[in-house]
Amino acid sequence: MNLVKKMYFRQVALVLAFAILIIGSIPAKSMAYVVGAEGVADGSSRAADMATARRVLESKLVSEKLNDAGLTDSEIKNRLERLSDSELHQFAGQLDSLYPGGDALGLVIALLIIVILVMVILKLSDRKIVIK
Repeated sequence: MNLVKKMYFRQVALVLAFAILIIGSIPAKSMAYVVGAEGVADGSSRAADMATARRVLESKLVSEKLNDAGLTDSEIKNRLERLSDSELHQFAGQLDSLYPGGDALGLVIALLIIVILVMVILKLSDRKIVIK
């Protein structure tokens, strides 16, 4: 019986070590690419920042919140056009963190791997999974 437990724990340890190796090998936002000279000098153009800001401000959730605050669409557009280049770039840079589910793909994958590992461990220990 002791030998069976030892083999079982070796298998579980091997599966966990493999899972940690796989999860650890996934890079976290480490993409590199060639940037042209205009991208280095300017950083970001006003037109691209304006397009990003308008895209987010036109979403249903954000527009409803701004309308609840008493701002009309024309007021929002006027205020957006009056921003300087640096202010507009800073605003467009902060818009990525506006949506809370922006980088949830990694979290979803990690949760799926954990669920699969739990199911495999329960299956190896001859336990039944009952969902009611």
